[in-house]
Amino acid sequence: MGTPSRLEIVDSAQAYDGYAVRYDSLLSENHINAHMRSVMTSLERATFRPGERLVELGCGTGDEAIELASHGCDVVGIDPSAEMIRVAREKAASRTLRGRLRFHVGYARDAAAVLSREDNPHFDGGFSSFALSYEEDLEKVRAGLVEHIKPGGVFLAAVMNRLSGIEWTIAMASLHPSLSGRRLARATRHKVGNVQTTVYCRSPRQLSHAFSPGFTLERIRGLPVVLPPHYANRPLRRWPTLLEALSRIDARVGGWPLLDELGDQTVVWLRRTP
Repeated sequence: MGTPSRLEIVDSAQAYDGYAVRYDSLLSENHINAHMRSVMTSLERATFRPGERLVELGCGTGDEAIELASHGCDVVGIDPSAEMIRVAREKAASRTLRGRLRFHVGYARDAAAVLSREDNPHFDGGFSSFALSYEEDLEKVRAGLVEHIKPGGVFLAAVMNRLSGIEWTIAMASLHPSLSGRRLARATRHKVGNVQTTVYCRSPRQLSHAFSPGFTLERIRGLPVVLPPHYANRPLRRWPTLLEALSRIDARVGGWPLLDELGDQTVVWLRRTP
């Protein structure tokens, strides 16, 4: 976000096809991205039990699916980028996970059709880290999950929020209100390598509405709420001790009332209803 307008605007699949070979370097280069991935992985491990069958929407290069397969889950990952899926399959092939991982090319909105091709199309739950914001309309996503996730199952997702409290504070203090205000538009831009793609920011209430009927919202948290968004990593790298301290605080307070609605991303726990 905050991308120069001169960059070419492409579909998310095309954007990540061109970025796949560099994608994994994000965690070593960007402390904030690494913090967000670490928190999401911890939440996933705490939410899902060994032996459960899960679907991941927007699996990227497969790290979280591999982590949960190592945790004892059976995971089917879906991503629109063929290159990201290629990397994910290469990673899975290099590990001994007893067939617990499968990866398919497809958009989140196509989950119903993709999962119907599985020998067992029924899942105990699912998750999506930072990927559903590329979907303009979540109705097909909801319908696909309702079809394939069993009643009582949990869908855990992190989605770009419409109001980041720390970003708004920085924007006002620096006299650049557009930095945060762009989230209020129906659509905004997100830089991926040397191109940009479209993202759609949603409030916690909008997310709850988008997944109803079929799911009820049980819990939310913000991520991050104390750390600024990922694009602030470069200036903050000059103060590694501060980054570490803010990360520790963020991990503790993201679920506090009020703060849980003001993260860069909103993490939601959605329960599949009968």
